[in-house]
Amino acid sequence: VSKNPALLGSNFETNTKPTLDATREYLDLSEEELRKIVLRIPSLVNYNFERNILRTLLALQEHLELSDAELKKVMIRMPSIVGMRFDDNLKPTLDAIQNHLNLSKSELRKMVLIIPAVMAYSFDNNIQPKLNWLQTTFHLDQNQLCHVVQRQSMLLNASLNNTLIPNLEFWKECFTRDYNHQCSDDDALAEIIRLPRQMTQSHQRLRKRAALFDAHGIPNRFLWGRAEYTDEKLNVWISKFVSKNSDGIVDKAIF
Repeated sequence: VSKNPALLGSNFETNTKPTLDATREYLDLSEEELRKIVLRIPSLVNYNFERNILRTLLALQEHLELSDAELKKVMIRMPSIVGMRFDDNLKPTLDAIQNHLNLSKSELRKMVLIIPAVMAYSFDNNIQPKLNWLQTTFHLDQNQLCHVVQRQSMLLNASLNNTLIPNLEFWKECFTRDYNHQCSDDDALAEIIRLPRQMTQSHQRLRKRAALFDAHGIPNRFLWGRAEYTDEKLNVWISKFVSKNSDGIVDKAIF
């Protein structure tokens, strides 16, 4: 109610309940799935199902050629789409992404299913700066840029200033320091863009894990390719690594 005080002026039986029932029935949602959606976007109960919610869902499903199951998946992961106008908000971003990255309809659909939030981003203010940074930083031509983003679309979901840029500097510093400055910037960049997902991890989490490696005397370069491990999996790996190299760290090259 604190997030949506308009509920207090709405009649549950004549306004709220019909919208909830229609949304649940149309998307074949369980009670729990509907509850999670409402908690994420309480204003949903204020919308008219046919005039607002249904129009957006039908337009999105037709545009991306989504199956009913895929539409449900997108709605659960990004329920805020029901508060957007397809032609004014969603379609311009989808069209800009598709055109700039030369995506087929199938490739665009795959990207949206992986990161539905990309539809809500401003292309000019959010997505385009990331694409420009990737292309300039890693010296990519247009085809290479398209390939990298299609292969790792999570790059578009990461913050440029809070994640991508600081993580790039972390990995470059890591490789350079651990290899006594014998690893060039070009070598580091080539390896980083080979596994671009490593740049999308939380920078704060990455630093904490680097500190954990330092505490065990493990060079940070061994975190490469393991940054996305769960805490449990990473702790198991650390234990095995320390046990195998109890007499001294084995110099295992990355490049």
